[in-house]
Amino acid sequence: MRLRPHSLGFTLLLGALVTLASFATDMGLPVLSDTAVSLGVVPARASYTISIFVYGFAIGPLLLGPLSDRFGRRPFLLGGVFAFTLFGAAGAFAWSLEVLLACRLLMGIGAGTAQVLVMATVRDLFTGREARTRQSYINLAGGVAPIIAPTLGVAVAAIGGWRGIYASLAIGGMILLLLAAWQFRETAPARDAESFTLRGSLRDYLSVIRHPVSIGNALVVALGFGCLFAYVSSSSLVVIGVMGASQRTYGALFACTAFGLMLGSFSNARLTRRGISHERLVTTGLMTVVLTTSTLVLLTVFGTLRVWPMIALITAGNIAHGIVRPNAAQGALEPMPDIVGVASALLGGLQMIVGATSAAVAAALFNGQSAIAMVGTMLFCATGALVVYLTVARPAERRLRAGQVSAEDRPIEDVGSSAAA
Repeated sequence: MRLRPHSLGFTLLLGALVTLASFATDMGLPVLSDTAVSLGVVPARASYTISIFVYGFAIGPLLLGPLSDRFGRRPFLLGGVFAFTLFGAAGAFAWSLEVLLACRLLMGIGAGTAQVLVMATVRDLFTGREARTRQSYINLAGGVAPIIAPTLGVAVAAIGGWRGIYASLAIGGMILLLLAAWQFRETAPARDAESFTLRGSLRDYLSVIRHPVSIGNALVVALGFGCLFAYVSSSSLVVIGVMGASQRTYGALFACTAFGLMLGSFSNARLTRRGISHERLVTTGLMTVVLTTSTLVLLTVFGTLRVWPMIALITAGNIAHGIVRPNAAQGALEPMPDIVGVASALLGGLQMIVGATSAAVAAALFNGQSAIAMVGTMLFCATGALVVYLTVARPAERRLRAGQVSAEDRPIEDVGSSAAA
C-alpha cells in the first residue's frame, strides 16, 4: 500500500527527497582541498564543483517542470533521483576535474528536478494553511541534511577519501529511488499530454512572471537562498581559513547554524496552525534576517567578529529563514494551480541561479583576511528580499484579497449583469 498524503511517512519521504541537494553540496565542503590535490588542480578550481551543481539544479527543472504538468510528476521525479544516483556513482571514479564537473552538473539536474516536483506535489495535494504547514514540515525533515552533512562528509572521507563521498551519495540515492518507486503515487491532475507545446510552456512561464504575487514571492525565496548560500559556500573559508577552526569544529558549528533552519520550520508550522498570518510571519522573519546580517557586517567592519558571535547571529537569522521560506514558497505556487510544475520550476531555478551568483560574488570578493565578502553578500540579498516583499508581493497579495472579497460581497444580480456585459 502506498503512503497516504496526510501521513507522517509521506511527509518524511518528501523531506528525504529534498535532502539530495544538501547532502551533495555540504558533504564535500570540508574536503574541497583534498579533492583539488587528488585531481591536480588548485583549491579554487575544486570549488567549481559546487557552482556547477547549483547551475544544473537550476536548469533541469526549468525544462522538466512544464513536462510534469502534462505527463505527470512521478516519471520525472523518479528520473531525477535515478540521474542523481547514476552520476553520483560515476563521480566516484572521475579521473579529472572536467569529468567530475560533468557528473556534478547531471547530479544537480536530477536533484533539482526531484526538489521542485516535491514542492509541486505539495501544491497538488494541499492548499492554504495546510499547504504552508506541510511545506514547513518538509523543510524541517530536509533540515537534517545540513546539520549532519559536513560531519558525515569528514567521517566518510576518513574511510574512503573524497571518492567515498560520491559513492555514499549514490547509495543514498538508490535507497530513495526504491522508496519513491514503491510509495510515490501520481499527484498531478490528468491533462491531455498531446496539448504540450514549446510555445505553450513559454506562455506558462510568462504567466508566472507577470503575476506579481507569484513572482514576488519567488524572488523573496531566491534572495533568501542567496543569503543562505553566500554563507554555505564561504563558511569553510572564513571559519577554517580566517578564524583558524579545525575541520571537526567547523562541522559542529555548521550543524548549529543548520539547526536554526529546522527550528524555524518547526516554529512556522506551529504558528501557522495557531492562525498567525503568513504576511506577518514573512515580514517579521525578513526584518530579523536584515538585522542579523547588518550586525555581522558592522562587527566585521570594526574588526570584532569572532566565531561564536558569528554562529549565534547566523543561527538566529536561519531561524527566520526557516519561517520565511515555506510561506513565500507556497505564496509563489498558490496562484498557479493549473501550471504548478512551471511555477515550481521557476521558483527553483531562480533560487539556485541567485544562490550560485551570490556564492560566486562572495568567492570573488574574498580576500583571505576577513569575512566582509561573505557577510556583505548576505546583507545585500537579505535587504533585497525584504524590499521585494514589501513593495511587490505583499501589496499584490492585499489587492488580490480585496478583489476576492469584493466579488464575494457583490449581489448575485450584479455578478450576473457583469458577466452578461
